[in-house]
Amino acid sequence: MPFKRNILCIGAGYVGGPTMAMIAFKCPQYKVTVVDINPERIARWNSDNLPIYEPGLENLVKKNVDAGRLSFTTDLATAVASADAVFIAVGTPSRRG
Repeated sequence: MPFKRNILCIGAGYVGGPTMAMIAFKCPQYKVTVVDINPERIARWNSDNLPIYEPGLENLVKKNVDAGRLSFTTDLATAVASADAVFIAVGTPSRRG
């Protein structure tokens, strides 16, 4: 089944990963990709040892990845080129002073 939209999230941390897993679950007509510059973090999202723990998250991620609705990558250029919408979920620096 072709997807209606390609959704991209830049940032695979505590916000990006779980949020995109839920979007992929609730919106199966969308292809969701999560990209991050940290290859170790992406490797963990693509394994059975996720980088964060939330109850039920492992099963949710696995179900979406297996269905082809969710993927994790470090290839920003390819992900951006095919994206219809982009979410940015990166750390916000704290203000000094």
